[in-house]
Amino acid sequence: MMDKEIIVMVIMLALIISTAISEGLKHYFRMKKITKADIKLDELELLRKQNRHLEDRVQTLEKIVTDSSYDLKQQINAL
Repeated sequence: MMDKEIIVMVIMLALIISTAISEGLKHYFRMKKITKADIKLDELELLRKQNRHLEDRVQTLEKIVTDSSYDLKQQINAL
């Protein structure tokens, strides 16, 4: 009689532990996916900021190079 109760308790304890581990792993993998998605979004936003910065720099360089005084400076430096 006592052996059956112990076996039932061990089986129930094993079920509870396996369920807890299963739920913990589900939560871990769910959070891991969110973290990867967040990193990709942060990386994408960083690349967008860098792209905007480079576009601004190119516009500034275009203004300098197309300015008539720039051409004059080049001609003077060539002398």
